[in-house]
Amino acid sequence: MKKLSLALMLCAGTLWGHAQYSLTFCESSNPEGKATTSANSFMISKTGSALKFLLKADEKLNTDQMDFKIYYINDSGSEEEISKLPQTVDPTWNYAWKEVVFFDPGNYRVKVYNSRGYYLTSANLNVRASN
Repeated sequence: MKKLSLALMLCAGTLWGHAQYSLTFCESSNPEGKATTSANSFMISKTGSALKFLLKADEKLNTDQMDFKIYYINDSGSEEEISKLPQTVDPTWNYAWKEVVFFDPGNYRVKVYNSRGYYLTSANLNVRASN
């Protein structure tokens, strides 16, 4: 029993030792990486609207590239990958962004991976068409 407890504590310590990431959707951001008009639901025009994906880390990014993968969530709740968008970053940064134009309303999930393919975080986005 003590071996199991020790193993669980070591695993928990390993997980807590990694950087934490958050993904925010916004219309713009300032030079310090702070989102303005952030939300998880946006209205888009008939000609499309640009949104920014803002990834923030509590430490350095420690990679030279991020991959933002966009998935459409269909009516049955399944994910369909529709785009993979690489973004070159400086490993010493603590945030990165990608501007994307949405043309179609729907529910989306954006997942972020580092250059080694490790999953970092994800967030859901609802895009609605303006009347």
